[in-house]
Amino acid sequence: MAVTKIWTIKDSLQRVLDYAANPDKTEYDALAQTLHYAENDAKTKLNESAQLVTGIHCRANHAWEDMWAVQKRFGKTDGVVALHAYQSFREGEVTPEQCHEIGVALARKVWGGRFQVLVATHMNTDNLHNHFVINSVSYVDGKKYEQRRSQYAEFRETSDKLCREYGLSVVEQPKTKEPARYARMREAIDQACEGASTAEDFHRALYRQGYIFGSDPNRRYATIRTRDGGRAVRLYRLGEEYDLPAIDDRLRGNYLLYGSRLYELKHPPRQYTPKRYRPKDGCAGKGILEIFIDVFFGESQMHRLYLYYCYQLGILPKKQQPRINRPELERIWKDTEKILAEHAFVHEHQFPSLQTIVDYRKDLSRQIETLAAQRAEIVKQMRRKDAPPKLADRRAMLTCKIAELRKEDKIAEGAIKRIQRTRDSNRIEQENRSQHTNNRNRCRDRSRQR
Repeated sequence: MAVTKIWTIKDSLQRVLDYAANPDKTEYDALAQTLHYAENDAKTKLNESAQLVTGIHCRANHAWEDMWAVQKRFGKTDGVVALHAYQSFREGEVTPEQCHEIGVALARKVWGGRFQVLVATHMNTDNLHNHFVINSVSYVDGKKYEQRRSQYAEFRETSDKLCREYGLSVVEQPKTKEPARYARMREAIDQACEGASTAEDFHRALYRQGYIFGSDPNRRYATIRTRDGGRAVRLYRLGEEYDLPAIDDRLRGNYLLYGSRLYELKHPPRQYTPKRYRPKDGCAGKGILEIFIDVFFGESQMHRLYLYYCYQLGILPKKQQPRINRPELERIWKDTEKILAEHAFVHEHQFPSLQTIVDYRKDLSRQIETLAAQRAEIVKQMRRKDAPPKLADRRAMLTCKIAELRKEDKIAEGAIKRIQRTRDSNRIEQENRSQHTNNRNRCRDRSRQR
């Protein structure tokens, strides 16, 4: 099974600044950095005499010079300077030589007709993977590589075809990760359907939760979007239960049970009682000037009327209402609750390392399996005619214990993933820093040699 991905490489601000400050060090740009990462000796070295790095239409040891020469020849040295792709295999499925052979064949079939490619096989992880650095400028006609979805589809299909030829597994249906906002939209629609019996009340209920529902009869699909101007989502993407006909059926059922005033029952209107302002009898013994100041600049009706007209005429600034993204705040709050629960779990058990959390989770799995087996046995006994009534209480108690253990197991799983993500991000940041330092040292050495 091979997983593929491709993305563009552009000059970053740091490299542009280095270029502007050091005109003599311009040859080592984003293209050179990508090539340097792909052919890193620590990741590609198979033994002391062989390295799995191959250049297609370029020399493996001088790939940067060859690609730079093509870009300079056609005058296309800015913008997207290269494309970086990878092909990763399942752990233990291929050997390093076979992995590199498949990568070279893939590069020749997909890009070898018009572009220079450097293929490097990395063995620094359990999953062997190939890195492809493709020159963005064609050595044939000087045209730049135009990245489209159809080209990535060709890249993936060719990779799957080669995997089948070598007898490897293939991802038949690549997993597509659903956006997190879809789950929040489903939850909002469920709450709105519970408290509404008409279409108008349904729109009001969604609006209270921070969403705007669009069901224009002139449009083909009904949509839902956040009030802060987010991108609209068609209802059929949320599932059949959340399409417009399904929502109409749920509202019709509420109307038959509760009538048209369900929303008013759930959300009774607030009764507003206007505040009565009584004039103060404080003008006795005051002069005309003091009375004038009190009327126009004191807490009186005339002063409030004066401020109102100043506001309408634009003399007083109008305050802008803050735009609150309620769904986003709910998501952040839920993530915060998860982080707090994971932190409390780790602090309560005083885990010294990540492996102890993994072992603890394995112990939880064993306990859950044991309790589940006991509950299944009790369920079998309850099917008998002479089953004692205490078995139902016993089953309910086991169900509660299993639910608590599963909840704790879920928290432990989240803590393990969060720790691993933190370690990976720290490792990547450290690699980037060391790589940047090595690049600067190489630039200094080249400038000294010149």
